[in-house]
Amino acid sequence: MEHADIIKMISVVYRKTQMYLNLQTQDVGITSGQIPFIMITCERGAMQQHQFCDILDIDKSTVAKMLGKLELQGYVTRTPNPRDSRSIDVRPTEKAHAIYPMLRQIGEDWATTLTQDMTKIERAIFFEMLQKTGGRAMDYFDNIR
Repeated sequence: MEHADIIKMISVVYRKTQMYLNLQTQDVGITSGQIPFIMITCERGAMQQHQFCDILDIDKSTVAKMLGKLELQGYVTRTPNPRDSRSIDVRPTEKAHAIYPMLRQIGEDWATTLTQDMTKIERAIFFEMLQKTGGRAMDYFDNIR
């Protein structure tokens, strides 16, 4: 594979992943973009809204919009932080906790689908390399800001 093909392959995997997630979650009325927010709040519990920017490497306005939608849908609650009036605390609701196992299973099923022809060792290497390249991509932009 030529190095130029990496752009195409990353694009295909990203688009098809979004399509898969949207298809799998259409019955509960959430989109692929909302899934990471629900999963993070369920895994971490109460946290400050600005922490999503660092975890997901996205800007404050996108985080605020996404959490606003999730709050309207009943998946999170947002309240002013009592110790810092400029900060907002985010908590998962029971509705979020109720769909969390389904979201984890959807992720596991997709990973299995994408790696079905790989050996156990190839899968482990693939996920390790994916984490490494994702980290390098984030580092690249951290270093040019």
